[in-house]
Amino acid sequence: MISIELIRDFINNEKYQYFSHAITEAKKDGVEPEDMVYVLLTGKIIERYPERYRVLIYGEMLNKVPLHVVCDYSDEDLIYITTVYIPSRDEWTHNYQHRKRR
Repeated sequence: MISIELIRDFINNEKYQYFSHAITEAKKDGVEPEDMVYVLLTGKIIERYPERYRVLIYGEMLNKVPLHVVCDYSDEDLIYITTVYIPSRDEWTHNYQHRKRR
């Protein structure tokens, strides 16, 4: 299981790549690559998807807007940023850190 400290180590050592999907989604929300990196360095893991080797990280960008970043850790040498989005109040509660029940 991956930890936020290990993710930060990958980021600090520039061992990460963006999926094109992450860049596309970021542009839709006005999120810059630097915003994603900042959240990975300051945020916390709020969900784990071990069957897919992925985690969901919550943090706030420098402008205090909440951001969710999904990372894939299936490669032992790199972290992949698979998608990113600004969470919706309709789907999230507790400061965008818990999914609302359906």
